[in-house]
Amino acid sequence: MQEKREADAAQLLAEGLGRLGIDCPGQRLEALERYRLELELWNRRYGFVKAEGGQLVVRHFLDSLAGLPAIAAIRPRRTVLDVGSGAGFPGLVLALFLPDSSFALLERSARKAAFLGNVVVLLGLRNARVMQQELRGLEERFDLVTFRAFAPLARELPQLRRVLAPGGHVAAYKGRRERIDAELAEAGLASGQAQVLPLEVPFLREPRHLVVVAQ
Repeated sequence: MQEKREADAAQLLAEGLGRLGIDCPGQRLEALERYRLELELWNRRYGFVKAEGGQLVVRHFLDSLAGLPAIAAIRPRRTVLDVGSGAGFPGLVLALFLPDSSFALLERSARKAAFLGNVVVLLGLRNARVMQQELRGLEERFDLVTFRAFAPLARELPQLRRVLAPGGHVAAYKGRRERIDAELAEAGLASGQAQVLPLEVPFLREPRHLVVVAQ
């Protein structure tokens, strides 16, 4: 039964990539699978995410990858900070597909940071590093800051913008448009100051968006 569940999840991941139109050579798909299996292993003990099998694939892997085309088009993005990286979403997944960007995975939890470091080594990712610390103590600057399920925009936008390099952007994975509009209004962002891009996540019947805010 366990073997069938793993096979079904692997097939779902491959099919989802196809629906997203993302080119994924065998070696990269194999790396995604190694990452997924490693997360399943750690998740049983530590409960990093509340999903497994197909739900893990859809709600975390495919959700992160749905924003890939939009994020790949952002310039500059030589350096990327993934805030509150947790189990590696979206930063670790994006790092696999954007080898021309250098990713810093920011995570305050020692346990999650240890997991992220383990996966970086396991996959041989040369363009990703783990930073175990709080955002407020960070002094580096980055071209692009990403986050997913981290915090409301209004609360953290000043700190996120603080770590942006000149000409940088914040890219936030969000859900319902009504909630996004409320967050943008609370953050004092007028129409035109943020792009709200709809995302189609394969097999997910929930609204998803990518919010891109310039410095």
